[in-house]
Amino acid sequence: MDTVRVTVVIPIYKVENYIADCLRSVYEQTYSQIEVILVNDATPDDSMELAAPWIEKLRERFEVKVVTHEHNRGLSAARNTGINEATGDWIYFLDSDDEITLNCIELLVKEVEKHPDVDFVIGNVEFVGATWLFPLKCEPYVKENENILHDFTTYKWYMMAVNRLYSKKYIVQHHLYFKEGLLHEDELYSFQVATTAKSMAAVYENTYIYKVRTEGSITAHLTLKNFNHKLYINQEKFAYILEQYRSGIYVIPCQYCIDCIYGYTITLIESHSVKQKDKVELLKSLQTAFIPLNPYIKGRLTLKQELLRILYKMPAGMVLQLIKLHLEVLDLRK
Repeated sequence: MDTVRVTVVIPIYKVENYIADCLRSVYEQTYSQIEVILVNDATPDDSMELAAPWIEKLRERFEVKVVTHEHNRGLSAARNTGINEATGDWIYFLDSDDEITLNCIELLVKEVEKHPDVDFVIGNVEFVGATWLFPLKCEPYVKENENILHDFTTYKWYMMAVNRLYSKKYIVQHHLYFKEGLLHEDELYSFQVATTAKSMAAVYENTYIYKVRTEGSITAHLTLKNFNHKLYINQEKFAYILEQYRSGIYVIPCQYCIDCIYGYTITLIESHSVKQKDKVELLKSLQTAFIPLNPYIKGRLTLKQELLRILYKMPAGMVLQLIKLHLEVLDLRK
């Protein structure tokens, strides 16, 4: 008999082409103790009308609650509403343009039953429409925060907030609510999870179907707002890491700091919608947060990373020009 009560939180906004498949995948779950919370984030399309017949079917099997925002508040706010409304001891976030596998919740709950102390259980993701994979590389059961944090910052588990079964007690205890109004909120949320969780478990089977629908380069279409929000996220990360390094705690590899600023630089260079002067100001702001890390990461990097560390001491405009030139040379060699 299924005894662990799970709340599945599904924000709904402009997903009229996908909502039926999403809700069907929940209806077909092999696990029975599920509460479904649908958060209508003031969607302007026909998503709720198309969801209606599936909501009735879901009520045949599960408890279903529909919460409506008076105006659009964004994904973070919708998920937070779901957290506050949840009556289950475990919470699972599902984006309404994706699906879950038939035995998704059952597989995740089995890990909870096997390891009752876990703060969250993570499953593998099937990426549909992508040429890349991101399989889980962590151990099936990870104890101690330093191991969880090290695994996250060495890319052994992904930064998406979906497809994890979180203990509600853990979420509330650590005030793990999504920052409202923030784009790329999953990146910051996952970092916060990685810095607070004491134990986790992993399911290597695919439990989530993530549909990649972006045409062309994602980074080419990022706006100034996207970059400002990504800047904020990296600043938050660097502030936390600096505090750790100052305390002599080097759980987060120094390479991760380089990865963050270099990755941000690459996306800036590839963006077609941000003016050059704005790119310079954005990178300058991130350099301001990065530079205090220098004394702590110096001598702990590979030669290539050390050269990048030194490069970021230069003016932002020069850094952008040099890295862009380097990328162009690499393209010519292909």
